[in-house]
Amino acid sequence: MPILSAFGAAKAIGVAGNPPVQNYSYDFNSGVVTYPTSSSFAIGSTTDFSIECFVYLDAAPAISAPVLDFGFSTTLGTTYNLRCQFYIDSNRRLVFVRNLNTSIQTVSGTNPQISLSTWTYIACSRVSGTLKMFVGTTQVASTLVGGTIQTAAAPPTIGNGSVQTSRYIDGKISNLRFNVGSGFTSATIPTQPLTAGATTKILTCQSATIKDNSVANAGSPWSITSSGVTVSTSGPF
Repeated sequence: MPILSAFGAAKAIGVAGNPPVQNYSYDFNSGVVTYPTSSSFAIGSTTDFSIECFVYLDAAPAISAPVLDFGFSTTLGTTYNLRCQFYIDSNRRLVFVRNLNTSIQTVSGTNPQISLSTWTYIACSRVSGTLKMFVGTTQVASTLVGGTIQTAAAPPTIGNGSVQTSRYIDGKISNLRFNVGSGFTSATIPTQPLTAGATTKILTCQSATIKDNSVANAGSPWSITSSGVTVSTSGPF
């Protein structure tokens, strides 16, 4: 039975017979978490996918704050072709953007803005070629994003970009999950820590140590690195 409470000290959440999962987050002020480069992160031309997490903003981004980045750059050309980024802009709205060699496709979310100093669930998901974004249960964007999103060319980073550096999230991220091969068309706010499913490629920002909790690395978690990131006992549950 989940134990729900306001954010604060770590809470043990679990079900009978299973070890509890702690309610943690990672504080990304001037920090970044980096995954290895892998074809597991590639999103094919017709592949559904989803990115979801909770965020706690201490301040609005000065320009943009990447939640999950796959080497996106505003520089056009084959070097950055088909790379993408899911980020929060300076108006505290969601944006999904990708390189298309000679152009950039941008999907910008509408209101509501992401509130400051409170935990907010955010997500983007592509199903049957249509990408939708959510703040809480509210859909803030719905746009056709067809074709391949080849994210295997650069290592995924959380909390900052690998090309657009020094765009840190001023705040915390909890329970970030990236699925390739499944998505959703409406959002339900989780009431307990996220778990790894068959399509989960990244699961992190939920432990007392900085680590990946997926089994996408040939049945094991990924070895990840962090710089300037600390663990917080503040969490959304």
